[in-house]
Amino acid sequence: MSQTFDTPDISLDTAQRETEEFLTVQMPSTLSAVEYDMPRFSEEPNRQTLAHITRSRVDVRHVTGTPDAAYLVSAFGEDLLMTVQLNVRRFVVVYSVPVTLPIGSSTIAPHFERWATGAQHAGWMIGWRDTAAPREPDQHWVETYCYANLEPDFLVNDLHKLYWRTDILQMTRYFMLEGIRAGVPLSPMNAGYRI
Repeated sequence: MSQTFDTPDISLDTAQRETEEFLTVQMPSTLSAVEYDMPRFSEEPNRQTLAHITRSRVDVRHVTGTPDAAYLVSAFGEDLLMTVQLNVRRFVVVYSVPVTLPIGSSTIAPHFERWATGAQHAGWMIGWRDTAAPREPDQHWVETYCYANLEPDFLVNDLHKLYWRTDILQMTRYFMLEGIRAGVPLSPMNAGYRI
């Protein structure tokens, strides 16, 4: 039995505008909270908002009209290159880790097994692949692909957007922390890569 979904009636222009907004405004703002200062229990409660205590920096690269954006997330003393692709009802989040051969996906993936299990429980499908930069063939990467299908009304439903932004934030935070815990260098610049 096939399942039918009510698809919201939105124009192509609206869908493209919502995609741009999500990729270039909402995601960078969300990713800026990958690292933040948490007050100690011994400190007096304060009324600071997340905007006042974020410690992450996010650089964005995006070409208007495309369904993806690249982010360089600087947090925890590391830089992580990631891409978010939004195709109306589907996400692909890609984390790119610089490597030196013969290190590859089969070497890196086991260090992130606990992280992958958590992401899969949240509904993400996880995959790994080895790749080289098209214009820099000496640059080798392990890319972690995270796939998720979205609700049919994702582009016009603020609660769905909040859920997925928060989920990507948590997934990114713990990807970085797991890499640091395992001693896996994440920063392309530390590897001498031009990005």
